[in-house]
Amino acid sequence: MFVTGGRDHRVHAWTIPEDPTKTSAQEISIKHTAMVQSLLPIRDTSHKLVTAGADCRVNIWDFASTRVVNTFKVSNSVFHLHSATIPYCTLLEVAHRELQFEIRDHRLVPVHPVVRFGFNAEALQSRFVRGDVDGHNFACGDREGNIRVWDIRQANKEAAMIPCFPEHRTMDIAFRRGDIVACSDDFRVKILRKA
Repeated sequence: MFVTGGRDHRVHAWTIPEDPTKTSAQEISIKHTAMVQSLLPIRDTSHKLVTAGADCRVNIWDFASTRVVNTFKVSNSVFHLHSATIPYCTLLEVAHRELQFEIRDHRLVPVHPVVRFGFNAEALQSRFVRGDVDGHNFACGDREGNIRVWDIRQANKEAAMIPCFPEHRTMDIAFRRGDIVACSDDFRVKILRKA
């Protein structure tokens, strides 16, 4: 099974049987009023799906009960979702000029307060800029070609800023076995080896 969401504001669960010509999709009853921009499967007490969109709404869908078990609004459009190592929490990348990232407790009655962090930027990050989480580390690129790194346990201070692509944007970050893989807006790739 896999799940898709898009410009039609809908989320679909796709089932692929042994005969791929019989692939089928079923719409999941999740309400978004704008484009669905990010999906994240999670497993806490059961299998769930976190959906986020341009409507600033985040939904938690439970597969077992086939319903939305929690919804919360955020201040800005959500670009990306990431699993966080903090139990019952999800890291959100949002459209904001100073606080581009939020760690949200997605339980119905949150235990952890919302943590917002980021860096001062002259313009919003693009929804095509995407960070990544590795253990307690979160890294994301910026418009100046840097890689910015935080320890999400102490997100109020940036752990490192690494120059990577002078005069180009750092668009995509991925952790691979502790190394950081970065991609620029001119399609260059750099691998920063774990020290």
